Amino acid sequence: MTEQRGRRRPDQLRPASEVLAGVLDSLGLGQRLREREAVTRWSDVVGPEIAHRSRALRIRDGVLYVQVQSAAWSQELRFLKAQLIGRFDAVIGPGLVKDIRFTQH
Repeated sequence: MTEQRGRRRPDQLRPASEVLAGVLDSLGLGQRLREREAVTRWSDVVGPEIAHRSRALRIRDGVLYVQVQSAAWSQELRFLKAQLIGRFDAVIGPGLVKDIRFTQH
């Protein structure tokens, strides 16, 4: 009996990460974890200079909300928005961050 490509036999062990991802998705939590990862990885995506002057707050419906230290930085980051979304696509996966909104504190 030959095994179909890409499918495991029921008696084969699966990696815990694969099992956990399946459970989280079935509970509807997979997307929430990806959103949380986008917020926590803000500094990785934007680099230290921008991260020092801003902070990701939350993501809702594909919109990442970011607090910045001044109106000047808010304006600067608006110019970089498309580039930042592209970086998120590369780091977290495509389609999670669709827009970024900047506010001053």
